[in-house]
This record gives sequence, C-alpha cells and structure tokens, in this order.
Amino acid sequence: MFAELEREGIETKLVELSGKRIHGCTACYRCFANKDRRCAVKEDAANDCIGEMIIPGSIYWNIGVGREIGEVEKDEEGVSTMRTLGRNMAWLLKALKAARGAA
Repeated sequence: MFAELEREGIETKLVELSGKRIHGCTACYRCFANKDRRCAVKEDAANDCIGEMIIPGSIYWNIGVGREIGEVEKDEEGVSTMRTLGRNMAWLLKALKAARGAA
C-alpha cells in the first residue's frame, strides 16, 4: 500500500493501532446529533483517527494474513488487496486535492 502511494508522490506515515482499545460503532448517532464529528465513546483511540474521514475500499477485505513476522508478505491475495487499496487511496487523495483547488 505504501509503495503504491509513494509511487504516486504521496507522503505516507504509519499509525499503528495494535494494542490500543477501539470500540466498535454502536450506531447511537450522537456524532451526527452533536455535529462535532467526534465519537460519543471517549475512552478509546477512535477520536484520534476520525473527523471528516473517508475510508477507501479495495477489492476485498483490507487485511493480510500471517502468523509470524514477515509471513503476511507471502499472502498473495492480501498483498494484491493492499496494492489496490494503495492505488485507490492515491486516486482519492488526488481527487480531494483537485476539488480543493477548484473550490
């Protein structure tokens, strides 16, 4: 994924959420009612990651599978999915930049 973004000239930064508590959406709609673009659940890491977030898709679930360190690179389907995700992210970022320039 990072290789595809870098190939398109897009600077990347890895944010690891492993080990951090993230509560699933409860569909309470308080984020919508409060109009503050913040999740009503405050005791997890979600609010550090959201606000006007757009989640691009790929061709399948955005995961790779591996048990040991480095094994995920042998998951051909996972690697292909991540490449597609990277291309989709690059397209989305360029489209957003172009839209800002046109506004």
